[in-house]
Amino acid sequence: MTLRYEHYRTGQRGRKGRRLRTVFIPIFGGLLVLLAVAFFIFHVPARFLGAGGPRKSPGRLPDLFRAEKYDDVISATDAILVGDPLNPDALSYRGFASFYKSMSQNAAEERMPYLDQAVISLRRARLAGTRFPGEIDYVLGKAYFTKGKYYYDLAISSIESSVAKGYIQKDSYEYIGQAYSQLGDYQKAMENFLLALKDDSGDLLLLTIGQTYYQMKRTSDAVDYLLRTLNKTEDKDIEERTRFLLGGIYLDTGELFKAEEQFAAVAKIDPGSADAHYDLGEVYAKMNDPVKARAEWRNALIIDPSHYGAKLRYYGGRR
Repeated sequence: MTLRYEHYRTGQRGRKGRRLRTVFIPIFGGLLVLLAVAFFIFHVPARFLGAGGPRKSPGRLPDLFRAEKYDDVISATDAILVGDPLNPDALSYRGFASFYKSMSQNAAEERMPYLDQAVISLRRARLAGTRFPGEIDYVLGKAYFTKGKYYYDLAISSIESSVAKGYIQKDSYEYIGQAYSQLGDYQKAMENFLLALKDDSGDLLLLTIGQTYYQMKRTSDAVDYLLRTLNKTEDKDIEERTRFLLGGIYLDTGELFKAEEQFAAVAKIDPGSADAHYDLGEVYAKMNDPVKARAEWRNALIIDPSHYGAKLRYYGGRR
């Protein structure tokens, strides 16, 4: 029998065939990819690409939103998005409504789903080409801020983007400042609080500036803004918080009569404040008046028998 040795040859002809296959396979693969892309562009239903003919007008969405009918806005936008998932108006109004709906929820577990939906809708609206770019970034930044500490950097970048686009609200700089403060960057926080102060000289902002100066260890500036807060406010809660902080500063700096005045004022505003009586006890202790000090610590324990500081001081502890 004669064997056909040509069948087993691996000479020049075989090597040439392999070279052709090496070149041809990638070209063929590339053509397949191009054909797939072309098929997607020309055959996938246009609604998935956001180009399914003329877009629906926002209709009643602006009126519903202005009327704060957020549930109706969400229902109406859901109906639009079923047929047009990238409708920028529907996504925008759904994001706005979801955010403001979240603000009406008392419990965090009820608030969070609306916040998540607001973020998703607003981010999609931004990608889809919204007519409200500045407002989208502003509300998105507030949503990130409300979601908590892991989102403060995103809150800053979003609201700063809205400011850069010319959309500046009364609380824009205050939100940026609060986010920087939460991140521990008090210098950047203060820069934004002072910008906010140009349009809002309210008592809460003045208190916030005083607190921030205190955190920056700029005591005299802190005292100045806290005193301005007291002169401005008619809110008992803000007054109480301001006097506690001011009294603490005076206690630390040895201005004991001023500290006594602040803590006594808190006790008058809120007779049920165990902390006010405890702090008065601390003032009298520094004044070397142990009788008055123990009386105030006892008053704190009458109000709150579990007050740790008052128990420690009244029953013989020394700090």
